[in-house]
Amino acid sequence: LDAGGHVGGRSVKIGEVAKRVGVSISTLRMYEQRRLLRTSRSAGGTRHYSEGDVARFSAIVALVQADVPIDSLAALAHVRPTHASGDAASYTVESHLSAIEAALDERLRLLQSVRTDLRRARQRLAGCHGCRKRPIRKNCDSCTVAGELLETRVMRIVWDQEPSDD
Repeated sequence: LDAGGHVGGRSVKIGEVAKRVGVSISTLRMYEQRRLLRTSRSAGGTRHYSEGDVARFSAIVALVQADVPIDSLAALAHVRPTHASGDAASYTVESHLSAIEAALDERLRLLQSVRTDLRRARQRLAGCHGCRKRPIRKNCDSCTVAGELLETRVMRIVWDQEPSDD
């Protein structure tokens, strides 16, 4: 690393970073505003990033795509400078990681429930393959498949609504 933290003296501009990590420039700037990364700048104010910065952005993007809240990442990013020892910092990081993991576990349970519902709907929907009737409540109410489909949450979105009394 050179004095600017750049690998082999090479710096990367924001447009290249955005392209490499798969987000917009404005997203990268927002991450900077949230102080997830501090950048070096040229005398003219152009941001320059090291390969380490690119790796950090890549990690941030992956975690955000996994629904880890930016506030949680910002809290992690500020642990080390606010602690006097590695011991204290490690316990704080561990606490943050545990909270993130618990939230992800809950999200996984929700996603698994939705996936199960979708699979059940798809399996039951096969009973409608080949049906020649128009798919409206009047035609489907007497069909056993319709009742089975409505046992899934997702098919309640597909099913036509009851007419209003207006």
